[in-house]
Amino acid sequence: MAYNNQLLLVDDDRDLLKIYQKIFRLHNFDVITACDSFEAIEMIKSHSVGVVVSDIIMPKMDGMVLLQKIRDINESIQVIMLTAEGSVSGAVEAVRAGAFTYMIKPADIDELIFNIQRAFELYLLKDENKILKQQMYDQAGLTPLIGNNIKIEEIRNKISKIAVTDATVLITGESGTGKEIIANMIHYQSNRAGKPFIRVNCAALTESLLESELFGHEKGAFTGADRMHRGKFEIANEGTILLDEIGELSLNTQAKLLRVLQEREFERVGGSGTIKANFRLIASTNKNLKEEVEKKNFRNDLFYRINVVPISLPPLRERKDDIQMLANYFVLCLSKEMNKGITHLPTEIVDVLCAYDWPGNVRELKNIIERLVVMSQNSRISISDIPEEILMNAKIRSTIHKKTSLADARKEFEKEYIKDALMKNSGNVGKTAVFLDIARKNLYKKIKEYEIFQ
Repeated sequence: MAYNNQLLLVDDDRDLLKIYQKIFRLHNFDVITACDSFEAIEMIKSHSVGVVVSDIIMPKMDGMVLLQKIRDINESIQVIMLTAEGSVSGAVEAVRAGAFTYMIKPADIDELIFNIQRAFELYLLKDENKILKQQMYDQAGLTPLIGNNIKIEEIRNKISKIAVTDATVLITGESGTGKEIIANMIHYQSNRAGKPFIRVNCAALTESLLESELFGHEKGAFTGADRMHRGKFEIANEGTILLDEIGELSLNTQAKLLRVLQEREFERVGGSGTIKANFRLIASTNKNLKEEVEKKNFRNDLFYRINVVPISLPPLRERKDDIQMLANYFVLCLSKEMNKGITHLPTEIVDVLCAYDWPGNVRELKNIIERLVVMSQNSRISISDIPEEILMNAKIRSTIHKKTSLADARKEFEKEYIKDALMKNSGNVGKTAVFLDIARKNLYKKIKEYEIFQ
């Protein structure tokens, strides 16, 4: 049997590595070797490794630490630990930490080869499962998490660890930061990816309607209930349910939700039969729930029930290093939709966007990019199509960064403001004077003083 991925052997005994390398190559394994854990990590990053066979006791960095590093890089890689007879307890601990198995040195070669073959089979299964989940995510047309900011990288790493579990997740962040994107990633990377993913906006419905939406209702339960209605928890069975803006729930609905989370059962409105449901809960909010608990607006017991794995999304103003990447991603997507042929933003426009604080976060940035693409002509985006408040903000910040005096900064701002006003009024001084609420003769003086030529 041929293996597409490589087998990495890690041991500080170079002679043993040479012997193992020859033996395993005879069994059709593509073998690479490393003499310590640091070299092994570099090999994993630069090669297509499927299985690692590593000694536990090594200088510089032991096998237990290496195991954790490998799992951080790629959880699909299978690790077989080799240990001396006197350190079996460490090997057992390694298996608990995620190693495929352990063997006592000197290992029986036939048994070791058998374990390596089984480890490769498991690696391929996990890798194929990961690919299928990614394909499912792509086919659903979902927006990826764009950015290389360190906080975004930390979130991606956390998602890769928690997605395969059933742990409840609480996603917090300002409006427009991308909380639903995180929820999508968790579901479509989980073992429930092929099952329903149900989204409920808790802020969009009244208390009575929300309870009917969540738990369902029986026919005749209230005026207008002319048929039985299945609730979102029932529909989400075996899948995932996202309760968006959970901080908007009334205290009464919070109490009912707490029981569902504890018992995984509920009754439809107007019904008496108990319905059981197996679902994973993801909750999101733009509120500080700890403060809401202190204000008695949110139940303390419910908060701790949903805050099992917290994920906090940073506002865009705290990850400005991602603005160019985000903006160009939106340009490509929107340009393709509108057949505009635009591939990226000019540098001067990126500079203006990076100077703005984006109170509406990524959603606001996407809306502005859409405006720029719509207004573009001949595959060119014009800086004049950027909203005035964003342009003025960039000019003010640019002036501040020059470290000029307050008087000079005021003059610079006034000059730019007059230039923008003249442009807006097609260079007509009379109209511009009215627009600026200034006498025409005074405007002429300013134009002369600032050497603004039309």
